[in-house]
Amino acid sequence: MKKLVIVSLILVGCETTNYAPPVTLAMAKATSRAKQDVNVVKLEHGRNLFVHRCIECHTLPTIWHYTPKDWTEIVNSMAHRASLKPAERDAVIAYILAVRKQM
Repeated sequence: MKKLVIVSLILVGCETTNYAPPVTLAMAKATSRAKQDVNVVKLEHGRNLFVHRCIECHTLPTIWHYTPKDWTEIVNSMAHRASLKPAERDAVIAYILAVRKQM
């Protein structure tokens, strides 16, 4: 019984942690079916920007708390503050949407 409680607490703790999953080949393949210009390099770049630029002003947002449409609007509205160039903004959005597809 103690093991079950500990495992439950760990799982609950992990779920509430703001986490940016690593890019996988499967993630890139699934995303590239919808968009031809998405690949592992772009997704890695998007993840790196998401992790390092967003954290400069606030905690890392939880990816699954917003819809894909919301994320596009959020990133577009924050791009200027984060000094993201258009290609960087697109990479961040591509990464977030790729993660959401895996959930």
